[in-house]
Amino acid sequence: MAADHDRAEHVDEDKPLIIIVQGSPRSDGNSALLAIEAFNACEAAEFEAVIVSSAALMNEAARCNGCLHCVATGQCVHDDEVGLFIDMLDEASGLIWITPIYFASVPACLKELIDRMQVFWARRQRDEAVVFDQRRPAIALVVGSGEDPFGTDAVTIPLKSVSQMAEFALAEPTILLGLEDTDALLQEENVDRLKEARASILAFVADVKAWDDAE
Repeated sequence: MAADHDRAEHVDEDKPLIIIVQGSPRSDGNSALLAIEAFNACEAAEFEAVIVSSAALMNEAARCNGCLHCVATGQCVHDDEVGLFIDMLDEASGLIWITPIYFASVPACLKELIDRMQVFWARRQRDEAVVFDQRRPAIALVVGSGEDPFGTDAVTIPLKSVSQMAEFALAEPTILLGLEDTDALLQEENVDRLKEARASILAFVADVKAWDDAE
């Protein structure tokens, strides 16, 4: 699970664990910047944060091939880091999705990771799923140019679906459009969009604290 701030396991179990999924194939674009923003906010709140790059993770992991091994066993047929990612999601107190828009949907590397999360559905069918009294908080930060006439439903609906299957309740996604350049969020004219993203992250932090206190 490659990123500067990744950890291979939940190190400090006394702290809420937050998984940040960076869904862009770029390691230095707007999504990567938002992942760092989210990481810093979680650390400031004394959470343990882990950034997972879907592109780096899936480079060394096999794609879902529809073999249904997970339905038969509750485990994916591929024994790789995606399995560790899924186990960490069961331990997490919150989940942050960050993705650009590619042809009105998510990048292939992120969709591949979502497809591998079919394990959560399979475990429900087998009555083996980890279930919480109240689903854990999740947010999605979506960045794009805003020029696609087909909107963003093809981005947000899969994220809502897989989040719910994994026992997270996805808040209304934060859609940040008008970002033409890979470093657009660093440009002065986009300061309001960066502030909007930070506000969403801080609201998420508050929701995680409330969820954790209730537990």
